[in-house]
Amino acid sequence: MPMPKLTSFMLSAFVATACVGMTACDKGGGGKKGKSERLRWVEKPTTGTAEEEGKLIKIPGLAVDFYVPDVLYVYKSCAEASHSPEGPEGKWIPVIRCVTTDGGEESEDDWESEEDEDEDYSGPKTLTIFASEKGDVIINERSTVSMKVQYEQAGFQVQSINYFDEYLAKPGRRGIEVIAQTIDSETGYPEREIRRFIFPKDDVLFIIHVDYAYGDDRSGINSDWERMVWNFQFAEDGPLFQ
Repeated sequence: MPMPKLTSFMLSAFVATACVGMTACDKGGGGKKGKSERLRWVEKPTTGTAEEEGKLIKIPGLAVDFYVPDVLYVYKSCAEASHSPEGPEGKWIPVIRCVTTDGGEESEDDWESEEDEDEDYSGPKTLTIFASEKGDVIINERSTVSMKVQYEQAGFQVQSINYFDEYLAKPGRRGIEVIAQTIDSETGYPEREIRRFIFPKDDVLFIIHVDYAYGDDRSGINSDWERMVWNFQFAEDGPLFQ
């Protein structure tokens, strides 16, 4: 699936900015222990299962469960993604994708080509949870500084970039949230907004990503976002609902 230009930049920019200087990268190298089962899944994804009439998505190889929220305001349909690699280097594996329209995932016809001069894209709005190899990336307070500088140098207006020990009060959900905007060069007003939460689990990096037109229903998107982040559960943490 062709990626929107904003998304492609943000995917590659995170990799570029997460390893700027000694504060953001582990230079000790890998190889101290073998790959986790999660990372082996990232390298060779397999399809999970949908249970409870599609309300519970389980992906055993990645050891994650996703409980589709009972109440959603914007992203009406959630399903397991096709796991076809995305991003400029093909290293980002979609895990879960939620869309504004009924019928599951969007088709390639819903997206404009990367070669199109217009950087906006048509089709349904999406919220995607990606998985990728963590590599040398370290998620900490200091790494937010270099990330912010790189976004701003690329012409993005960063609204906030923050490190959290427990994001949205989710136990053990340690990561970085980025909210940034593209700016119309003629009017000086925001055009699109991106929101992303980046968090590690062992040797795998998870990225929850959404971008949308600046004038869209931000309160509805925010409400859906919080439910989806909370409902993404690692299998070893036990069932989300007892």
